[in-house]
Amino acid sequence: MQLLDNEVEPIVLRESLRARVTVAPFSMFATFLSIFLYIPFMVFLGVDNGAIALWAVPLVLLMLARGILSANIRAKLDSLSDAAMERANRQLRFSSIANQVTVGLGIWIVQSPEPGALVIPLFMTLIMIIWSVGVLANLFSDFPTFILSMPLMIAENATFWLVQGGIGLSIGLSLLLAAVLMAMLVQRGSAIFRDSILMRFEKDQALIRVETERSNTQTALRQVQLANDSKTYFMAAASHDIKQPLHALGLLTDTLLMSDPPPSTVPILQMQKESISQMTAHFDALLDLSRFEGGHFQLNIRHFQLGPFCAGIDREIAPLCAERGLAWHMDVDDLPVATDEELLLRLIRNLLSNAVRYTQAGSVSFSAKLVGERIEFAIADTGCGIASKHQESIFQEFVRVTDNGVKSQGAGLGLSIVRKINEALELDLQLTSAPGEGTRFTFHLPQPVAAQ
Repeated sequence: MQLLDNEVEPIVLRESLRARVTVAPFSMFATFLSIFLYIPFMVFLGVDNGAIALWAVPLVLLMLARGILSANIRAKLDSLSDAAMERANRQLRFSSIANQVTVGLGIWIVQSPEPGALVIPLFMTLIMIIWSVGVLANLFSDFPTFILSMPLMIAENATFWLVQGGIGLSIGLSLLLAAVLMAMLVQRGSAIFRDSILMRFEKDQALIRVETERSNTQTALRQVQLANDSKTYFMAAASHDIKQPLHALGLLTDTLLMSDPPPSTVPILQMQKESISQMTAHFDALLDLSRFEGGHFQLNIRHFQLGPFCAGIDREIAPLCAERGLAWHMDVDDLPVATDEELLLRLIRNLLSNAVRYTQAGSVSFSAKLVGERIEFAIADTGCGIASKHQESIFQEFVRVTDNGVKSQGAGLGLSIVRKINEALELDLQLTSAPGEGTRFTFHLPQPVAAQ
């Protein structure tokens, strides 16, 4: 996220104020300790008490004022407006300038009792250098205040030594060079401080965005779950309230067909029966798809024999093939299997129904043989076949291939259900097909351990 200047400055200023007011108590403690340690030494050397008081008392008062100011700013810093922060920054800057000027004047106020003696000036210069270390720590984040206040303090001492001549020239020039080096150091430190604050702010903003996205995602997931639960409830109700009347309507149609109706109504009743069958098949497919997508199904693994299981398939598919003039071949070994019988039956039914639907002439076959340690199921037809470019897409919902010359009456759900059952039962379903050469589906089930 790219921050604008009007967003950057308040952030950096607030953190700069925080850094300065946080260091203030330590600076005050160091100042008072130094003064109370240095004053006895100066008195011992014979420095005039009035001169000591003239320098030390204002310095102590200024430090107390800065401490009180810092405490007030620290207490309400997080709630300060931009204008209030600017005002607090000016107050701290004025305080720094006053403190540094007062410390620098010490070399001119506190004089040695012996004319020409350099012990006291050297001592005051040492105090100024120690003070400079504290200023570096306090103003490391505020280069403008440093550059306004620090040169004043050092220049006062440097000027004193330069006018002394001799060794004073070396000391004065050294102090000026030190001031330049400290200014460069603080300038670089302020830039690093600014960059670190911006990086931390951007990280915090990124974390806020991530947390917001996580919260939105959780809300969306809850809404999706509610919608899914509503859909499941609807499908459960529909399976009872709609499927039962459909079943009754089919029975009534069959009854009418068996009651010797007038010849003119027989085609109509047969068309009605076919429409009811298609509607029931579509509805069952939608129910199956809804259960798989909602995860509202559990595998019911049990042992059973393939012979009786496939006999029902034979009774169901043989008449369909006969109606379309297709040869029907079933070659199944009566082997024991262990799987979800209902799901396996739906998969085989869907594949065989498609085979019959898309085969205009020839045959449809179904086999189940033991190959190694697995039972291989195969469903093949001599129909129109499926081009390689469609062999992945046909397993998606509501996809129907229309360029194979066969008009489909399905809803495009049968093979999507086959795909989901294949994934649930881990059947390793394989498709082999080419236009004009028919289609062959194979899948496998492991032979139960007891049978092996």
